[in-house]
Amino acid sequence: MQDYAYFSPIILTDALFLQFGGQSGTSTVAQRQAAYLLAEEQVTEHLNAFLLPTVVTGTYQWNGGNPFEFDYGHLLSIKRVSVFSVDWSDGCSVDTATGCAQIRNARYGYIDVSAMLSCGGCGVVGSYPYNIQVVYESGFYSGTSYQPSILAALSLAAQINLNEWDASLSNEGVADIGIRSFSNQSYSEVRVRLGRNAFGSSASAQRIGRLINKYRARPGL
Repeated sequence: MQDYAYFSPIILTDALFLQFGGQSGTSTVAQRQAAYLLAEEQVTEHLNAFLLPTVVTGTYQWNGGNPFEFDYGHLLSIKRVSVFSVDWSDGCSVDTATGCAQIRNARYGYIDVSAMLSCGGCGVVGSYPYNIQVVYESGFYSGTSYQPSILAALSLAAQINLNEWDASLSNEGVADIGIRSFSNQSYSEVRVRLGRNAFGSSASAQRIGRLINKYRARPGL
């Protein structure tokens, strides 16, 4: 997975956070902004796709040919393809106007590069390519990113992060740990076994996953 591309929240705001049940407690603006950014990064990691259209550059080994699997799914377009030899001394670039790159599976992030050795007049001389560099766009359009399921998931993830920094929001589940057994005075309970995802191992983390799993770009090969 590549580094996250944003340094401030692009979806969540105080108004949306409160609308979807967020509790701000005594947190500062800076703490909430950090919590929103972390939540968006976690959701991006879980979905393998950006929440809004984002241009990404990735380098991928030739490894025998098509398909090439990107770091992110939900592809919107291919901007540019560059082909390089093993020592990077021989190579060239083509854009999508030549028809050299086709999206095989937009959701999973697979593309095919047609006629690699002679694509639009571009090819590595005397040998097979070592790798390709692709500039592409991944993400959801705003209509999807502002669906209640995604906003609710973002708000829950932001709340988990915020709970760690604001003493007024803390509870017995430090670091949002997944609690299986609970006892308080004369009452006790044993809960079902919890899974683990990018948000943690708690019941809240599992709910976040359930809300947005339908949007995941899972590798298919």
